[in-house]
Amino acid sequence: MKKLTVISIIVLGFALALFAEDVGEEPAETGGPQPKIVLGEQRFDFGYSPEGFFMVHAYKVKNEGEAELRIQRVRTTCGCTSAPMKKMQLAPGEDTEVTVIFNSTRYRHSTSKSAIITSNDPVNRSVRVTFTANMDTTGFPFVVEPWGMEIPTGEDPPKEMIFKVKNSSESKVNLNVVDYTADVFNEPKLKNDKLKPGQDTKIELTLNEDFDPAAHYIKASVTIEAEGIGEKPVRFTLPVKGSGPR
Repeated sequence: MKKLTVISIIVLGFALALFAEDVGEEPAETGGPQPKIVLGEQRFDFGYSPEGFFMVHAYKVKNEGEAELRIQRVRTTCGCTSAPMKKMQLAPGEDTEVTVIFNSTRYRHSTSKSAIITSNDPVNRSVRVTFTANMDTTGFPFVVEPWGMEIPTGEDPPKEMIFKVKNSSESKVNLNVVDYTADVFNEPKLKNDKLKPGQDTKIELTLNEDFDPAAHYIKASVTIEAEGIGEKPVRFTLPVKGSGPR
């Protein structure tokens, strides 16, 4: 009798564990039209980044299947990262974005984090997007002023937010904007995209007219890529944070 009781407890415990693991995740449907989750990209590199700011990048998520795609859960591998999703249900052919927001506070070295998206796709139940950022600026071939911009809470952001970038390397470089937070900024203006050694340029940011800094705290960034220094391009990210509800 005792032996049967022990076996019953083990079986019950195993069943409860399986139930707990599946809470919030509906089983994938089989047969008939199926959804198919497809990522526009899986990896993004912020490059050199300042400590104490938010680095932001949006990954495209599309349903290339023939049935509705339902996003069931998005989780991140670190409490320093959030990943809000714009839409949780996608019709066939529809797309949306998952925006990864990395808080670099207390980071002094290179790091890599991920967000994991779980859906009702029967083939790929979970897909992962990953980013890297390097807060160790040893060997960084530019001087950036300011190295991250913070707007005091309750104050209006300047109409033009300007970063000055100086080429401190011994090579001629070409600069290119590879990413920016479009929900917050208009397309950044790069005054001069070709820099000789010792030469500087300005990157000008203005707020998107649909973004209300009085209602929302700014967590945004612009990522720049420089070619001409070494075999691989060098990336760095210019973040802006602050303002928010009065």
